[in-house]
Amino acid sequence: MAAAGVNLAVWLVASAIGINFLVWPQGQSEPAAGVGPLAIVGATLFAGLVAGIAVGLLGKVVKHAVRWVIIFGVVLTVASLSAPWQQPEQVFTSTRIALTIMHVTTGALVTFGLARGIWTDDRAVLA
Repeated sequence: MAAAGVNLAVWLVASAIGINFLVWPQGQSEPAAGVGPLAIVGATLFAGLVAGIAVGLLGKVVKHAVRWVIIFGVVLTVASLSAPWQQPEQVFTSTRIALTIMHVTTGALVTFGLARGIWTDDRAVLA
């Protein structure tokens, strides 16, 4: 929920200063689509839900689940950063930066929240 709120705030500020959220989700051959508040909140909550399910399953099959949550969270966040930067040239750099901020926010807050949620007495997480 926090990630969705922060991402919505980023969208509101970015929209207020004139950043255009027009992207080509299926490539340049398809029509452009605007990224609005519903899409932002929905995508953020969906990412958190999928990550939560994955963490629930991961916690049952591995030791030191917190360590793996952090590793997977960082890897998936970095992988998600390609989406804004692989858009066609028509997408403004300001839009790419705002979307990158949203991706990093989602990755960081979801990873932190899930890692904190499954933190146990295993204090050797990073050892």
